[in-house]
Amino acid sequence: MKLYVAFLLFTTTVFAQDWEGYRNAIHHFERLGIRSDPEFQISRSAEDARVLTFPCDVRALSPSPSNPTSVHKVRPSDVRVVGAIGDSLTAANGAKAVLLTSLLTEYRGVSWSMGGDGDAMTQTTLPNLFRKYNSNLRGFSLGTGSYTSTGANFNVAQPGHTSHEMYAQAQLLVSKIKADKNVNFAEDWKVITFFIGGNDLCKFCKDEAKYQPERFGLNLRDTLDYFQANLPRTIVNMVETLDVRGIESLNTGYVCNTMHGYLCDCGITIANADKLNALVDGYQLKTRELISSGRYDTNDQFTVVLQPFMEQMSPPTLASGAADYSYFAPDCFHFSVKGHETAALELWNNMFQPVGQKSTKWEQSVSKVNCPTDAGFPYIYTNKNS
Repeated sequence: MKLYVAFLLFTTTVFAQDWEGYRNAIHHFERLGIRSDPEFQISRSAEDARVLTFPCDVRALSPSPSNPTSVHKVRPSDVRVVGAIGDSLTAANGAKAVLLTSLLTEYRGVSWSMGGDGDAMTQTTLPNLFRKYNSNLRGFSLGTGSYTSTGANFNVAQPGHTSHEMYAQAQLLVSKIKADKNVNFAEDWKVITFFIGGNDLCKFCKDEAKYQPERFGLNLRDTLDYFQANLPRTIVNMVETLDVRGIESLNTGYVCNTMHGYLCDCGITIANADKLNALVDGYQLKTRELISSGRYDTNDQFTVVLQPFMEQMSPPTLASGAADYSYFAPDCFHFSVKGHETAALELWNNMFQPVGQKSTKWEQSVSKVNCPTDAGFPYIYTNKNS
């Protein structure tokens, strides 16, 4: 009890409610010898027993006879470059963490949208799925490190960032792609994954005007406009904002409760519930309105597709109804490797579902995969070819 009181006193008098506070809290837990909550340890114990499969017959989808000239005729084998902008979920903070200190490590090589460690059979990520069809893919991340590390490649996501930093990230990403001598900037087809909004929602109570849905929508528009003007032959996956309200069900243990206080105190405070509900709905609505407006469907060189698999996301549960912590890192917020693999499959599946018929929730499965075929529909779905 004395240890608990001492920690509470320390956290309320020293830590700032931001990413730096989160970092300091991790180091303080380490000094106290606290590893993680018991619930987390029990759920994670069986994670390594997973068996991954890739059920798609690659031979059932022939390569394009020549490099497509239309964004609406792009097959998986045509994608030569992947990139991403976003926050710590795209940087894969803590993905392989067992101890709290590893939460600060960015395991970019296993990131759901950008990881390139292993292959689709050992590590399911969006790039590894694309590499089943094109082994010459460029841009995916390897190993660990920040966005400036060599292995990060075209994953420029940064922990703690909000929609307000996405325009600058887009500029950085375009400059990195242009500078790569192995990329034919004008001709190579690119898939860029854009996922943001969780930190906006988690910070809104600090500055409600800054994080209103209208501002969020304008930030997305400015970023996507920049991509459209500066990145030819590109499909942007606009992944719908994560509904942070679900973290409340993961708030059962002392460690997770404390870490949530630094990562998303605006999202776990009961007094904010009504405002947060309105913001989540508002962010998702502004995103849908922007993408469905036709603003990014004006030529055959570029398009943006809304991928809504996180629209109705809630934390996975066990058969007992209890939260399944195996999908999460020890802070019960970031994804574990299993969480990243599930997100990768859901994104892949969304890409090969017609607009208007895309799944809006996680299936919590690592074996259900949509397989494009010549006999079915061989292209990545867009607003026009759907």
